[in-house]
Amino acid sequence: MAKYSNPFRALRNKNYTLFWIPQSVSLMGTWIDTTLRGWVAVNLFSEDKAAGFIGLIAFLKGFPTVLLSPVSGVLIDWFGPREVLFLTQLADAINATIMAYLVSKNILTPVQLLLLSVLMGISGSFYLPSRNTFIGNIVPKSHLPNALALHSMIFNVARMVGPSIAGFVVKYYGLTFGFIVNALSFVPLLVVLPTIPLKYEHISPSKRAFIADLKDGIQFTVKNKTLLVTFASLMIYAFFGMPYSMLMQAFAKSAVRTDLVGYGLIMGSMGLGAFIGALVAGGMEPEQVISVREEYLILLIGASTLATSIFPSIAYVMSFINGAAQTIFFNITNSRTQFVSPGNMRGRTMSLYALISTGASPTGTFIFGLIGNVIGIKNAYTILAFVMISYFFLRRTIVNHKIKSNN
Repeated sequence: MAKYSNPFRALRNKNYTLFWIPQSVSLMGTWIDTTLRGWVAVNLFSEDKAAGFIGLIAFLKGFPTVLLSPVSGVLIDWFGPREVLFLTQLADAINATIMAYLVSKNILTPVQLLLLSVLMGISGSFYLPSRNTFIGNIVPKSHLPNALALHSMIFNVARMVGPSIAGFVVKYYGLTFGFIVNALSFVPLLVVLPTIPLKYEHISPSKRAFIADLKDGIQFTVKNKTLLVTFASLMIYAFFGMPYSMLMQAFAKSAVRTDLVGYGLIMGSMGLGAFIGALVAGGMEPEQVISVREEYLILLIGASTLATSIFPSIAYVMSFINGAAQTIFFNITNSRTQFVSPGNMRGRTMSLYALISTGASPTGTFIFGLIGNVIGIKNAYTILAFVMISYFFLRRTIVNHKIKSNN
């Protein structure tokens, strides 16, 4: 029988708790902001162009990651994840403040929204690898999968509750107040983060060589078969799986035929599923987490996406399944990447993880947003589903072939 442990055990670590609580506040504000920006984008254009514009926003938020994630990994290994993480949160707080101002003055244009998305993409390029590396250095390795699961938990609680709060805010207080809430949500983390002690294996100034350090990180990843297989699955999910949620505003409006409240319920269902998934992953021991076959989770995500495309009205249920599988998938791949990476290389491997995760997902969303404009958003979801299901059978065929070859 599989061993199942306390899913909140990482909170026994004082430093992790100091980070986890204000990060929860920040993530709640972020999901309110994400919902409101998406809804602003949907209503800036006609229904037949909305999906493409949302996809463009997602692409512009993710494209800087392609260029800057490898850079961020080197800088994290040079200066430490805490310092880089602090600057990303400060930049996002300023971005939210600008958004609040433009909306309050009723002068927000599509170009301004796209520009702010690019700036968010730049900060996001440094946020994911610095955050994950930071968590990996304030908890013991035995608690790392649990700490990552708890972060997924608060992320998905925010995703579950944030859209509903956003709908309430718009109805009773207006868009401006929602963006102000997000700007203020960064304050607790910005205050607490510098006080958390951190022991990190920095690359000493005398040994720093940017190109050589960048090359070393890439070579380490390419030569490690475990990382290559993990990153292949991550690429498939990020490119073909993430558009499910990132295009959901357009899907909810044109296929489900619902409003912001209905969209909030769909995303709330996805957040609830992710919360349950985080509880499951958080209760597993490290060796159990990293041994799970992630291609089965991709199959489950593909199947739920296919069901949604065929029967849009069951998006409320399928989103729950999708969210649970997604959280376990990310916990597995994230934990495995950090476990096989030495301390002085972790920033660079996690930056490549972020490059795939946050670079492929907006690219896929942009492409399938445009496809949705041409053939309909439901048909775009069908294509996404078939690719993920096909990957599962391809992966299993390759594995079975290797087993027979070894015998």
